[in-house]
Amino acid sequence: MNRLIIVGNGFDLAHGLPTSYSSFLDYLWSKFDESTTNPIFEGLYEVNFDHFSTSYTSFSAFVEEAKKLDANYRVQEVGIYGESNFAISHKGIKIFRFKNKFFELINVQNAVNWVDIENIYYKILISLVKQDGKYKVITSIKQLNKEFLQVKILLQYYLQNEVEDSFIFDNKIDDCRSITDLFEYQYQALTKLPNSNFFLEFPADFRNELIEFDEKFHPYETNSADNTAYENLFLNFNYTSNVENYVNIINAENKRSLGRAQHIQIHGNFRDATNKLNFGFGDEMDDHYKIIENVDDNNYLENIKSFMYLNNANYKNLLNWIESDDYQVFIMGHSCGLSDRTLLNTIFEHHNCKSIKIFYYQENSDSDDFTKISQNLSRHFNKKALMRSKVVNKELCIPLPQNVRYRKNYFKRPSI
Repeated sequence: MNRLIIVGNGFDLAHGLPTSYSSFLDYLWSKFDESTTNPIFEGLYEVNFDHFSTSYTSFSAFVEEAKKLDANYRVQEVGIYGESNFAISHKGIKIFRFKNKFFELINVQNAVNWVDIENIYYKILISLVKQDGKYKVITSIKQLNKEFLQVKILLQYYLQNEVEDSFIFDNKIDDCRSITDLFEYQYQALTKLPNSNFFLEFPADFRNELIEFDEKFHPYETNSADNTAYENLFLNFNYTSNVENYVNIINAENKRSLGRAQHIQIHGNFRDATNKLNFGFGDEMDDHYKIIENVDDNNYLENIKSFMYLNNANYKNLLNWIESDDYQVFIMGHSCGLSDRTLLNTIFEHHNCKSIKIFYYQENSDSDDFTKISQNLSRHFNKKALMRSKVVNKELCIPLPQNVRYRKNYFKRPSI
């Protein structure tokens, strides 16, 4: 039986990589002074630097400093949905305003993860279709797509400079056994272990298939005459080289107990011209999606993920793989948010998907995100009874290890 490992941003965060939404946004504010000198930052805002510092740790820090200015300054805050523009004036003259209104909204609405950026885009898209005027600062689909594209380019720039060029992805298996051990097959003679927790991770009617595989698979016999084996397919929603390093480690070990590994970077790789960044929205099951399709303007479909999937063979390769054999899903660092709903529904409700196991984030002894992820999972199922039969209960799940780290690259090439 195969294993499909769904990898999200939490997997990179577990390795100490600065890939969170807040890290990305804070980085942009640290480059505040480059808005007029570096082309990549042009178009975010207009600012008179006679009145401000050259950099800030965050948007919140920028606002707090502005509020401390003397009585000649006025900070105009933005409404919840952008009814007014955020701006700062001095003696009646504006000295700061956002030019990119989408960038403004993702700052003032304080999005907390990658999914939120994509969700905000979709909410604005729906508002434009319905013409309800909810987001007054964005008046057309062309404006929205243009400003969203700038954020996408900035994301690519950030990941290249602050992640890919700043860390060395060459760990060996001894550096990351806390995670690689999770992929190793450790069950033998299941017929002698009738109360095995492994059985409990699957529906009762799948027990015979588990026993049959276990009896044929000899994980520690290198010269076994039986060709029974299994594959680990890493379905990677991230843009970094982190998962690729694990695929290389597993295949270099060449151990039957670890299986073979392959990798689909489903949302693109900015180092590969044939697999460009796929950053948008992918919930075609949403009630509003049909409204978007019925608009006779393809600009509204520009950032819908399903159309971007057609640019290469990744999605088709995934479909071929899940059709090939039974599989268990591991969820590692993926929030299972709505921005990937159509794809995840295809995986979870497929007849070959026998089990879904969550490796949750343990913040402290009293707090973790298992319930949040399981609730998010439910939104990807049309058949709720099917969900309850497939999702492994928390007692059989464990937190995703947080102790693996990569070395910093202190000789990275300078940013352009």
